[in-house]
Amino acid sequence: MSVQGNLVSKKKLTLISSAQDEYRIIKKLLWVYFILLLFEGAFRKWFLPGLSQGLLIVRDPVALLIYYIAYSREIFPSQNKYIIRLFQWVTLAVGLSIVINQAHPATIAYGARTNCLHFPLVFIMGRVLSHKDVVNFGKAFLILALPMTWVVAQQFQSDRFDIMNVAAGGSGHQLMTSGDKVRASGTFSFISGIVFYYCFAVAFIIHGFLNKNAFSKLVLYSGTGATFLAMVTAGSRSVIAESLQVVACFGFLAYFRPKEFGRIGASVFGISIIVFLLYSQIELFKEGLGFLSLRFEEASNVEGNPIGAYFNRYWEIIVSPYYYNMWTGFFGNGLGTATRAGSALGGGFGGAELSWSRPVMENGLMIGVLFLMWRLWITKDLMMICIRRVKEGEYLPIFIFGAAGPILLFGLLGQPTNLGFAAFGAGLCLAAAKNQRV
Repeated sequence: MSVQGNLVSKKKLTLISSAQDEYRIIKKLLWVYFILLLFEGAFRKWFLPGLSQGLLIVRDPVALLIYYIAYSREIFPSQNKYIIRLFQWVTLAVGLSIVINQAHPATIAYGARTNCLHFPLVFIMGRVLSHKDVVNFGKAFLILALPMTWVVAQQFQSDRFDIMNVAAGGSGHQLMTSGDKVRASGTFSFISGIVFYYCFAVAFIIHGFLNKNAFSKLVLYSGTGATFLAMVTAGSRSVIAESLQVVACFGFLAYFRPKEFGRIGASVFGISIIVFLLYSQIELFKEGLGFLSLRFEEASNVEGNPIGAYFNRYWEIIVSPYYYNMWTGFFGNGLGTATRAGSALGGGFGGAELSWSRPVMENGLMIGVLFLMWRLWITKDLMMICIRRVKEGEYLPIFIFGAAGPILLFGLLGQPTNLGFAAFGAGLCLAAAKNQRV
């Protein structure tokens, strides 16, 4: 390269570095958002149970502050096509909820917040985070897997009435599973939190084994061991099933980069050694594996083949809008009325159990499906970006997508934890997919 070329390149890197320095405060606030996402449930269950309802929106002020700073620095995605379409849909839904449904203003406000408040975060993260920042978040996932798994193990070994298994609000207990064991929720309010957490951990574990310099061996191996131990003690098949969605992204490598696919062999060997050590040395792992096997056996007796049950679950989500439309008016019941928090604020009928049914129950089939189309649109485009990066030899984005994509498309966005992982995970995915590493 010529001297002139070197100078141009150095100047470009200097400008990028300056931009990254300018984003430092936003990055710090993103870490606050991340920590609150992981430990919001702990405050709701153990430390501040009396404020359980208020803590549902504990991340909202952080998101709003990020937006204020982003707007002041002219990086808020106000011209982003996905955000424009989302705001248009929410505005329409709010108007119909006020004029036709005459829903409670607080319920409508909560519904609008649920559908759009956190999604601009995706594109701000894509703008301000570097590849190194994404890897640092991955390092945090792996390091925090150790205390998270300790909590999961304690919940697994404790009875339902133990303080470790208290429900949000400080009363009641978590759901039970096979063998009179509790379905562990970790530091989250519900089991879905640890399902998503360990999916992202798996994505970064794969990245660590494929890229030896990404994490130290101590962080990688201890995080891997903790993740596998949590999988067998969580008491949930979903942790296994949705982690396999991340692993399935190896298919993109096999198709688009077949020559490099052989690198997986060493990774598989390393992971196998860790699993063997866990099984041979840790009695808790054997016990958890036994209960997990029992859980699969009992479920198969009711649902049939586990693979068939897995696809049937997603099929039920897809067809649910048409099923629920039979009990819903043309314009639904009003924005926010199908969320538990929204109905508690002003009126409604509680939480919709299937993610695609909620917008239809709230806004009717025609308007509700528009939101589902938006979710499909943004998820599809994010996947295509990640596939393009696979073709270019960058694999981290597609594995993060394996964790974030299903939440973005099918997750229960009416639940704050699901919403947080959908937005934050998609943001990590978009940031990892950037061509420029800093």
